Amino acid sequence: MSAGGAATMAELLLFRVGSEHFALALAQAEEAVESLAVHPLPGSPAGMLGVAQLRGAMLPVYAAEPLLGAAPAPDANVTLVVRGQAGRAGIVIDDVEDVMMADLSTLRAVPGARGGDPVLRGVTPRGPELVAVCDADALVHACLRWKT
Repeated sequence: MSAGGAATMAELLLFRVGSEHFALALAQAEEAVESLAVHPLPGSPAGMLGVAQLRGAMLPVYAAEPLLGAAPAPDANVTLVVRGQAGRAGIVIDDVEDVMMADLSTLRAVPGARGGDPVLRGVTPRGPELVAVCDADALVHACLRWKT
């Protein structure tokens, strides 16, 4: 960090999709639910897995692969409920791993990422590996645009 520069520290929820690690603002991760019953909807877009009943409300549930570029294991059964400005959405992931602190002012470009990807803000090191940091608002927006 340069002299006079301010660190932008954030508390992030670390989660795994396949062999890759991702993180998003802890405050925007409502909960992780195991074995949530998802009901497919006829005519729903390819990225939408269906809807689930969660605490009296319907939750749209989406696959991680088209959003994050990583596919969970075939037996993945954790739904991460993410809240953004546009609403709430569930993303099927493999597991929630930890909470970590990261300086968002030091994020680096995502290796091999599509240009201008709004969902992936950048990567940050965590030990010997890189963690892709997601913009929760952009993630939810990307999900909910498929509803129409």
